[in-house]
Amino acid sequence: MIRSFEIKQDLLTPVPDGDYRTYDVNYVYGNNAKIISDLKNQYDFDLDEVLARDDEVVCDYVFQSSGKKFLAISFLLPELNKGLHLDNLVTPIALLIFKGKLIIVTAHRIAFISQLLTQFQLQDSSNFVVEVTLKILKTSFELMTNDLRQLKDKIDGLETSISESGPVKPVFGELLTLQKYMITLSSTYDANKKIVDFLDKHFSDIESFNRENEKIIMKLYDKIDTMNRILKLYGAYLDNFETMINNMSSFQLNSIMKVLTEISIVLTIPTMVYGLWGINVPVPFAKSDAGILAVVIISFILSVVVWLWLRRRKYL
Repeated sequence: MIRSFEIKQDLLTPVPDGDYRTYDVNYVYGNNAKIISDLKNQYDFDLDEVLARDDEVVCDYVFQSSGKKFLAISFLLPELNKGLHLDNLVTPIALLIFKGKLIIVTAHRIAFISQLLTQFQLQDSSNFVVEVTLKILKTSFELMTNDLRQLKDKIDGLETSISESGPVKPVFGELLTLQKYMITLSSTYDANKKIVDFLDKHFSDIESFNRENEKIIMKLYDKIDTMNRILKLYGAYLDNFETMINNMSSFQLNSIMKVLTEISIVLTIPTMVYGLWGINVPVPFAKSDAGILAVVIISFILSVVVWLWLRRRKYL
């Protein structure tokens, strides 16, 4: 699919049809091999290869034989709600940034991009490429920050599960999921910082770069630093949490073995009593009709005495 937008009175407006080459902004998404191929032939830039890189960013300053130049970037957007496999948690967003034209390409439709581009109010239509690009980055980083904050709720839920049920199997599964998220987010944040560095260095080669744009770039740096700081704190907490879970598991196992050992000790008493009364020699109550009841009562009393003694000695 492709959606095209044009500028009308400082407003980015969607257009229903027409030749996408004539419009100011194009958003290409989904299985659109023909347009991807056309873009590759037109700009000699392999977007298929870029979209396949979901573990690294792309930064390139491209000079064409015609004398035109453009910036090609691809940054990573974590999508933690897509599943538990690391291969599915990140999607690349590619942008071809020209003087007076912007092309955005994603492997599947990303809702916030369509919503952002529709009826986008421009501060300076002559500098719309910079405005839209920085707005996409800013919104993406805000989404990443929100996802990161949602991890806190997951960590709190994991802590509650530990308090209520102990370190059972589902808790270990949830901890493993959170650790996967941490790996994904850590690599993504570090990679995306390179995009901001690249744009800060080369944006002025494509379009004019005013003071307001510089402020947005600084805010992007601050946002990345904030995300990395929060992620580092969460990671340290999860590492300590994992150690605590392992200690609790060992404690539970020791407690279970302690209880089983104490039960074995208490049950040893009636076993010994029944063994003594079962030997083939004259024993008390051998000829009594109530002998079996007497033996059972004696073994019960001795078991209770041993149990009370263990309690008094704080073995139980």
